[in-house]
Amino acid sequence: MREHVVRAEPLTSEGFAPFGQVVGRDEVVIELRGDEEFHLDVLSYDHKPLTFTVLNRHHRATQALIALNGKPTVVLVAPPGVDFSDEAHLGELRAFLCDGSAGINLALGTWHAGPYPLTDHVDLVNVQGKQVMANDVEEAHLDRDLGVRVTIAL
Repeated sequence: MREHVVRAEPLTSEGFAPFGQVVGRDEVVIELRGDEEFHLDVLSYDHKPLTFTVLNRHHRATQALIALNGKPTVVLVAPPGVDFSDEAHLGELRAFLCDGSAGINLALGTWHAGPYPLTDHVDLVNVQGKQVMANDVEEAHLDRDLGVRVTIAL
C-alpha cells in the first residue's frame, strides 16, 4: 500500500473556508436537510497514529466539533467536489491543527477524518444530524479503492 502524506497547517478561517467555518471566529452556518434533526453529544477519542484509510461525509446536516478543556487536535478534510475515484483527488486533502481555542463546523459534503487528539485523549462536543449514523454517512475507502493510506505530518 502506498503512503500519501499531508502536512498539517494551523487552523485559520481563510484556510478552512472551503470546508466550513471556524467556531469561535467565524459566523457559523448550521444546516439541516429533509427531515433531519440536530443531535448534541460528546465524542471521546484516545490518541492514535495519524494514519487514515477511510474518510466520511454527511449530506443532510453540517457537523460542529469543539474540543473540551482546550485540548489540541488535528482534522483531515477534503472538499465536497471530490469523490476519491481518482488518485488525483488526494491532492485536495488538507489537514488542520486545532490548538483548542476554537472548533470547526464542517460544511455539507465535506470529507473528514477526526478531529483526533494530539495528546492522550480528547472529548469533543459534537453537533450533527440525529440520523447521521443510520442514513447519512458516505465513506471513501482509500485503501480499497486507491491502494493508499494517508498520514498526517505535524
